Amino acid sequence: MVGGGPAGLAVARELSTAGVPVLVLERDRVVGRPVQCSGLVTERTLRLAGLDEGMAWNAIRGAIVHSPRGATYEIGGDRAHAYVMDRSAFDRRLAAQAAAAGSELWTGARVLRLERAGAGVRLTVARGDETATLDAALVVGADGPRSLVADFLGLPAPREYLRARGADVRLPHCRTSDRVHLFFGRRYAPGFFAWAIPLGGGRFRIGWGSGQGEEPAGSLRALTEDYPKIFGAMEILSQTGGLIPVGARARTSGERGLVVGDAAGQAKATSGGGLYTALLSARQAARTILEGFAGGDLSAECLSAYDQAWRQQLGAELDSAMLLRRAFRALSDADMEWALRMLRLPGMRAVVDRHGDIDYPSQLAAAVLRLAPWLLRLLPGGGEIPGDAPAPDWAISGSRG
Repeated sequence: MVGGGPAGLAVARELSTAGVPVLVLERDRVVGRPVQCSGLVTERTLRLAGLDEGMAWNAIRGAIVHSPRGATYEIGGDRAHAYVMDRSAFDRRLAAQAAAAGSELWTGARVLRLERAGAGVRLTVARGDETATLDAALVVGADGPRSLVADFLGLPAPREYLRARGADVRLPHCRTSDRVHLFFGRRYAPGFFAWAIPLGGGRFRIGWGSGQGEEPAGSLRALTEDYPKIFGAMEILSQTGGLIPVGARARTSGERGLVVGDAAGQAKATSGGGLYTALLSARQAARTILEGFAGGDLSAECLSAYDQAWRQQLGAELDSAMLLRRAFRALSDADMEWALRMLRLPGMRAVVDRHGDIDYPSQLAAAVLRLAPWLLRLLPGGGEIPGDAPAPDWAISGSRG
């Protein structure tokens, strides 16, 4: 197992529980560090990980949406839609589960090379001042966006890489405790969005992203200048950043190997979130591998059952997310301003509150389009508007401000 994040640890846990010997090779010296995730998950994600909301720092009941011109819209309601976790502790708990099931974990272990060796795979691993050569029947890549295992298996690249930056901060002027702030506009996050998630105790996890080829310049400075009541007197506690692959690889398995999580490009293109999809895919990966061991067949043909299984469960949702992302990237700030004004429509906020689900964003998109089908005009290439509901005058006027 190359990679000791949630995806790799979940596969390791399932395999070890079934009696398969597993060695997890984690490049970093401490599991869960550095943190490169917002840590915002649903209850179903926690259950899938074998955890519960008791480990959450905070419950999130909605969002305050900021348009490119500074208009605000509050959505959510009274129920908890998501939980903010100590992401480092989340990983450590998964590592403990894997270890309890029998997995062996090497930290500070960097894979230098993979090669075919007879009927298996040979790995050259650097750990401290020593280099070891390991032989394995199969290799699982949970080694992130630039996956060495994916390269070894000859897998095609994900469709896009998002670039994200983030920080844990103190915001003494911001009193929000159970709402995420979302900021839209090319000034802050070209091709994506920015966020501020309350962790509790006056701490927030902020971040901003950009689409491929759209590097944000001065995003944090722009946010602090435009929103001093939120970001004024900010104290930065830690910073991070990285790539988020979206648009899954066309193949995620090969001869005696497969990839899962970010290594497979299984994050949602709408938000960049990938914990839920990674954990679901990890379960399918483990089932496929166990079937392969039981039948004495770890060939590419046998392991392709993993591709079929996870795509059957998640493929439609991830494809819908890519379609929504394509539409989102095509929007100008004026288009975005106009689209967000739909939250003023009677019943729209109720639809958002009822159908909003960060694990399945396509459900909300479908519900919104049923209520406001003229939003299809924002899709690339336009198109016919289904249904009989007319757009309000202000929504289709020449001015979108």
